[in-house]
This record gives sequence, C-alpha cells and structure tokens, in this order.
Amino acid sequence: MEKVKCIVRHFFSRNLLAIIAPLALIALSFVYVQKDVKQDLIVVHVQSASKTQFNQVVYAYHFLNGTYTGREEIVSVQSKKEGKDYIRFDRGNNVLYKNRYLITGIGNIVDVNEKKVLHDGKAKLMRCSNDSAIFYTNDIFKGRYYSVYNFSTHTYGEVKDLLFKTKYGRDVEYDKSTKPFKILYFPKDKPRIQLVNDAGYGQNRLKENYVPDPPLVWIDNDHFMYSHFNADNTEVEFHKVNVDTKNAERIGSVDIAEEYGTAEFLNLTTDQVIFKLGNKQVFIDMESGSISEQSFTKPENGFSFQCKPNPKVGRSIKLYGNEIGQYHFDSRNFVAGSNIAAFVREMRIGEDSYQQGLMVWNGTRKKWEAVEAEEVLALIGWINY
Repeated sequence: MEKVKCIVRHFFSRNLLAIIAPLALIALSFVYVQKDVKQDLIVVHVQSASKTQFNQVVYAYHFLNGTYTGREEIVSVQSKKEGKDYIRFDRGNNVLYKNRYLITGIGNIVDVNEKKVLHDGKAKLMRCSNDSAIFYTNDIFKGRYYSVYNFSTHTYGEVKDLLFKTKYGRDVEYDKSTKPFKILYFPKDKPRIQLVNDAGYGQNRLKENYVPDPPLVWIDNDHFMYSHFNADNTEVEFHKVNVDTKNAERIGSVDIAEEYGTAEFLNLTTDQVIFKLGNKQVFIDMESGSISEQSFTKPENGFSFQCKPNPKVGRSIKLYGNEIGQYHFDSRNFVAGSNIAAFVREMRIGEDSYQQGLMVWNGTRKKWEAVEAEEVLALIGWINY
C-alpha cells in the first residue's frame, strides 16, 4: 500500500506543472475576454421647440460592457441665429470622425471631447482625410469653391488651387430657380451649358419648405446618375447622363408614394449604389442598369433591419442573419456599433407615432434593454474607447 502511495505522489509531483499550466492559461484568457468595453452613444435632444426656433442638446450616453451607466452633456446650441440656420443636426447626414469630431449635414463641426463648437460655417462635406475635413460651397453670393478645416491647427480656409478636386466628376449643379429643375455644367473658362432640361421637381414633403438637391452620384469623370422626382412625389426615376454628349439614359424607377425624409445615395462600389428614402432602400447597378428593392438594410457591424415595417409588430432586426427582435422605430433612428446597437422606440396609434425612449442591444447579455430619454432629434452614432 505504501508503495502505491509513493507512486501516486511521484506521478503528481512530476505532472503538477503540466496540470497547473493549462489552468493558468485558461484563467488568463478568461481575464482577457472579460476586459471592460466602454462605448458612448451620441444623441441629440430637442428642447424648447417652436416653429421658428429650437434648442439642441448633444449628450454622450455612457455604456460599460453594453450596460447603460449614465449620460453627460456635450454642448447646447440654438438651431438658428438672426433668423438663419446656425447649427443643425436635423439636416442631411451627421458624421462622427476619429471617434471625436461630429460633423453635421450642413457642415458644422462639434468637438465631442472638448465639448464645444469648432466651426459654425455651412458647406457640403466632401470627405475627411487625416487631420482635415474638405468641404464644397456652391452659393449664389459666395460662389463655388472648396475649403478645408484642419483639426490639428483648428483653422478653416478656402483652397486657392483652382485645379483642386476631392474626387472625379465635373462642375455640375442643379438650377432650382424654376420647376422642373435643370442641371447645369460649368466648364472651365467657358460659358455654362444646360445638360438636362427636365431634372424633376425635387422633394416636397420636408419641413420648413426645405428643398435639398436631389441625390446625384458620379460614375466616372464623364458620367453621372441623378434622381428625377415627379411633381406629386409619388415616383423617382434614375437617369444616367454623359456630360460631353448630353445623352441621357433612363435606368429605372421606384414608387415613393408613402415615403418621407431626405433622399440619398450610399456608395457601395464605383458602379453600385443604394438609394435610400424613408422605408425604401433600392440597390442600383449603374453599369448593367438593374434596380431591385431591398427587404433588409445592408448589414452594419452585423446588424440589419427590415426596410418596410409590419403595421402590427414593426421591423424585424437581425444580427448576423438571426432575428433578435421586432420593434416600431423610424429607420433614420437606428445606429449600430461593435456588438451594440440602438434605436428610438416608437408607439404607433393609427397614423401617429410617439417616442418611447431608447432601446439598446446589450451584446454581453444578448438582449435589448430600455434607456429612458426625452425627445430625440437625431441618433449620431457610437464612439469606442
């Protein structure tokens, strides 16, 4: 018996390290996996709203491992100054750059870290690159020019290089002075040319009689595609135009009778885009001339949702193809991050809808969790730390 005990002790003494080492590695792996993940959801709320003026308050909603821990005010700004648009988070697409800079759809810049407005000018954001944001201005009084905001030096100025361009394409613009709209081409050092005599009527279902340019996208340096809205805003056609020959080719059309919001093109490749308006998302292959309506949005960080909601249960939401819930929400109020997503939940009563706070997907707990919030003007996006 004593001999057996000796053999056992000898075995374990020789193999103790072999037993402990894997357990230690597993424990270290567990600690690594459990490393805290901090994320902020940037949300814009409305305060003291009126027909002519409203105050906008930007908040950072803090999350730790997917769980809401509180919020922090970033900045409070008026929508108008001296009767004109000042800072607007409800016009066009807002962009979060470098996990810090909030660039509005009209070209304002807010520093989320420093909690202040860096730039209150208005121009169209063309792209961000390194420490710069590049804008384009096309104004009847100011003229047409590119400008750059430098995030390192906090300076803003016009680009003096006359040949400077942010991407391919020519100098074309909509003439919205009369209806139907026209599309004009401004060749360098030559008289302007009217490329399209009937470019549609634009969108007429937006607030404050705001009429944005209909979406237009360049295919290459010689061809572009534009959106032609009919007078009743029940249909939009897509036309491909050759700048040199003025030849126009109708690619297709889609019914928009029940859609609201600002239309836009989302670039997929040089030849493929998504046309987005309200609950409509349309895939367009400009090379082959094919159009197809999408039933679900293009996945972002694995999250996608149903384009057209079910009147009773709302929209189905999927994560990597698996349904994770059905809720009522506006398609403009959904933002996805890394293993987390949020939307503004709505209660529908007939044709009316009422906000019911935020719903956030907790990737750690694998479920949706409610977060109280007053009226939301815009969900901007997620910041990762």
